[in-house]
Amino acid sequence: MKHERRRAALNIAVQFCLIVFTVIPLSALLFFVERPDEPVHFEVFRYFTTLSNIAGALAAIPSIAVAVRAIREGDYAIPRPLILARFLATSMLTLTMMTVLCFLGPLFGYGTMFTGANFWFHLVNPVLSIAAFIFLEMDGPLSVKTAPLGIVPAVLYGLVYIYEVVFREGWPDFYGFNIGGRWPVTVVAMLSANLLLSVLLLLARGKQSGVAEKGA
Repeated sequence: MKHERRRAALNIAVQFCLIVFTVIPLSALLFFVERPDEPVHFEVFRYFTTLSNIAGALAAIPSIAVAVRAIREGDYAIPRPLILARFLATSMLTLTMMTVLCFLGPLFGYGTMFTGANFWFHLVNPVLSIAAFIFLEMDGPLSVKTAPLGIVPAVLYGLVYIYEVVFREGWPDFYGFNIGGRWPVTVVAMLSANLLLSVLLLLARGKQSGVAEKGA
């Protein structure tokens, strides 16, 4: 019981950080403009990075509520819908971080990828979310068969991105996914990577869950 309360308290701290480290950088991107006559920068919502961090912050809210109840009652049982929500958010954030590390960093330079709000969005929040999902939220089994759900947000975003960049030409290709007109290759590569990362997240969580059960 003491261990459960400790784990819940630690998760509250992590989830609170996810909220703070999303709200403050996002507010800066939206409202702290260089000129006072500039409009609010709503274009930040075009980015998968922004959306993945918002998803992480939103999933953190009920996570905190459940953890607070666990501290009061001594039984840290996380509802399956919440675990699924945390899995989706963590999958999104993991894809964000790995895309930066493996693709955007080499393409545009790591300096800009980890400066200002990007430091929190591209690195800190993904790492916090992954750590919480694997080590603090291992209640209730999630089969590897759940992994395809992890790519649903990327599929939906990809449909919008390709439409806006390739067909409508309303957005610039800010992720460089259509360089040389090779967006079909990029789509397959990104979704395959996303699926693999989702599987690894679930395997790591499952292994940690097994370790926790043996130590109980």
